[in-house]
Amino acid sequence: MTTPSLAATLAVAAVLVIAAVAVVAYRAGAAHARDRAPRTRALFGGLADVAAVDAERRMLAMLEEAVVIVDAAGTVLVANEEAREHGLVHDGMLADDAVRALVHEASQRPIDRELTLDRDGRRAHVAAHAQPLAPGRIALVCADTDYRRSVDRVRRDFVTNVSHELKTPVGAIMLLAETIDDAGDDVDMIRHFAVRIGVEAKRLDGLVRRLIELGRMGAGGERTVRVVDVHDLVAHAIADTEVTAAARHADVQLRDDADGMPLPVEVDAVGVHIALKNIVENAINYSPEGAVVAVELARAGDEARIRVVDHGVGIPQPLQGRVFERFYRVDPARSRLTGGTGLGLSIANHHVRANHGHIDLWSRPGEGSTFTVTLPLASPATAGVDADVSTGNRKEDGR
Repeated sequence: MTTPSLAATLAVAAVLVIAAVAVVAYRAGAAHARDRAPRTRALFGGLADVAAVDAERRMLAMLEEAVVIVDAAGTVLVANEEAREHGLVHDGMLADDAVRALVHEASQRPIDRELTLDRDGRRAHVAAHAQPLAPGRIALVCADTDYRRSVDRVRRDFVTNVSHELKTPVGAIMLLAETIDDAGDDVDMIRHFAVRIGVEAKRLDGLVRRLIELGRMGAGGERTVRVVDVHDLVAHAIADTEVTAAARHADVQLRDDADGMPLPVEVDAVGVHIALKNIVENAINYSPEGAVVAVELARAGDEARIRVVDHGVGIPQPLQGRVFERFYRVDPARSRLTGGTGLGLSIANHHVRANHGHIDLWSRPGEGSTFTVTLPLASPATAGVDADVSTGNRKEDGR
């Protein structure tokens, strides 16, 4: 059985096909009344002039769904490009036994069914709707359901991961609260467990904040784009990681290889700030205590380049392609110790890409990692407009 949304999609496609039948019938009648010639058999039945038949074909080509019109013998009269890509048609005939059986059954009544097709050696799932159009004419409309299945799988995985991540700190807080209750008058024990509750609460707060950020990303909407200097963006990002750095006794050092020259970029400053902060925090958390994290600024042609270099655990080559996945963590044990959620780099990647930039990763186990963010510099026409990153107020230079 097809889902309600797929059934609705197929129904709309079927309505379009039926509407085309009505248009063609009208044109065929008008052509007959005017005794226009030459006449040819229309794709959906009846007679029509050549222009009308050509319009039918163009209409089918516009549809995102795969559409096939067959006669009573199963011979394909017309098929759009989507139908060929789905492997529904081969040498002028329906290419799959299940599809042929569905069309034969639909010669009497409309039928909806979900089918599994063999497409170049791999299985493909489609939701199919077949119905008679006219005597000896049957329409088949198919919509690919693999994307929907993929989305459903991602949604299930996301819910499972969120549930797991929320359960860990909440369970720890409940257990620590019970332990404090059992500690009686032992002030040292109460103080120790109170600190642990604070750590877990901070972890829970970080997870909730990043889930809220994911929700904002998913909702889309307009972004406030303005010209800012990359120096200011990086300085504010480093300042916002001071607490994390202090907890790890880390030293975040900024090096300006642009020789103090402005690096204006036209971006969503809030989103890029979040991205840079997350990348620097990631470098701090995955470095040994007391380590140095270097943040380097430079100009590379028409781009501003920000490199975040750490000397931490590093990432094996086979895993480097996954570090930007949601909830993925190279070292889950270390993430539990540092309060990592596995969302920071995913959010960072989203914001950088949304601002026409990209992130590159170099890493080697035992030697550390380097995340390189590049953003296109603002054009000279807009680079004269400055903005204060902390307040978001725009101002003209020299005023």
